[in-house]
Amino acid sequence: MSELRSMKVLPIFSVLLAAGAAWFYLFGSYAEGGEVEAPTEYASDFWDVWERWEREDGDVLYRFSSLDNEVFHIANQDDVTSVVGYSGDEMEIKPYRGGYLVGTSSSLDKWIDEPGEMSKKWTISSEKYITLKRLSDGRFKLLSGKNKIIVWEKSFAEPEVIEGFSSYLLEDRTVYTRIGVEEFVEVINPISRVIEQEILGLTRNHRNGNDMDIVWNADLSAVQAIGLGGEVIWSTMLENGLEPIGTSFEVDLYGNNKYQTAFAVENAVYLVDVLGNNVSGFPYKQIGITGFAVFDYDKNDNFRFLVATDEGRLYNLRGEGHETPGWNFESLSVSIQHLFHIRAEQRDYIYAGCSDGSVVLLKRNGQRRGSTPVRVNPAFPPAIRLSNTIGKTSILFIDEEGWVQELTLSDAEYVGVSGMTQADKVSLIDMDGDGLEEVVTELNGIKTIFNSRNEKINL
Repeated sequence: MSELRSMKVLPIFSVLLAAGAAWFYLFGSYAEGGEVEAPTEYASDFWDVWERWEREDGDVLYRFSSLDNEVFHIANQDDVTSVVGYSGDEMEIKPYRGGYLVGTSSSLDKWIDEPGEMSKKWTISSEKYITLKRLSDGRFKLLSGKNKIIVWEKSFAEPEVIEGFSSYLLEDRTVYTRIGVEEFVEVINPISRVIEQEILGLTRNHRNGNDMDIVWNADLSAVQAIGLGGEVIWSTMLENGLEPIGTSFEVDLYGNNKYQTAFAVENAVYLVDVLGNNVSGFPYKQIGITGFAVFDYDKNDNFRFLVATDEGRLYNLRGEGHETPGWNFESLSVSIQHLFHIRAEQRDYIYAGCSDGSVVLLKRNGQRRGSTPVRVNPAFPPAIRLSNTIGKTSILFIDEEGWVQELTLSDAEYVGVSGMTQADKVSLIDMDGDGLEEVVTELNGIKTIFNSRNEKINL
């Protein structure tokens, strides 16, 4: 009899247990006191206007809106009274990633976790109010308080003048700062906003999902990481007289989606994390560095740091600054200035541009793979236009008289944009997102763009 009673109780207990688990799944996992995730990391591009208010008590309210829809985000359910126009009859409260979404049923149905361009461009600061808008012409505009505006440009046309603001260009955007207002870093140190800032590269900030511009601040003799709002994330001071060689490189040394920045100066290679700390094994000290590059041949986070010196040597490092086993490079009588990785016909080539204009093509292990008659002016970094064969692959460079030339690797034949424009910088960038790289030249800050058919275009 007792066994029969036990058998009757078990199903009832199972039902109650399942119901409790379901309640916890639906409600308990969103209980207040857990970590509230920022909705800007997940919101989709359906919402044209994003706004963020920080109240005096530190609580934060977000509003996402489009033509006929709006959704609010609050951290605590009690904050629902801060939602403008809230009505319990018309609006619903939905648990969401540690906080709550508030809106009408139809607006909440529009919410999906699908971050896009708006999420990439969103950045926070110490300002109490921030808004990001997608403009009707496709540009993006971020207002940080009353004193800073950032506009992501679609073309290289002269930026608009905003009365009462000074402006400067930073990669693909114009940063406006109210005249007479002293800028401060949103985190710790005051910004040194100078006109002479050379962009070295981009590195993702895994802490907020945004890109950082890696710049050379000549006034401070420092390599700096600049956030989307113009704030200095980290700064590495260099010895007097030293400056970066070439570009910076984004590295995920430990393969955990936490990114570091690699760059080199004449006597060292640096690898700096998002907090500005040197990674173990760095800086790697070496005298007379002339060229530097980081390669991830197979896109599997197996990074190689190549370091060229004025004695014609080329070192290959891996991990935390250790020499790569099997590297077999024979020193040259000239120094290597420029290094690139080329993959063609299922083979890897290390392009080594030398101080006398010659080009050496190497295997992954440092041995010579082939030769080319191409001669490239080493004074400016070249660019490489890939083709289906190594022979048809071409090198774009600036000659001694300042003209852009393009030569094929196989026979040094002049092709493409050769002789069409003068420049002090040349690169290959997919400017319009069609999967084809455009040739972008720059002369005294003025950019000229050629499409894949070598026709001058405006974007």
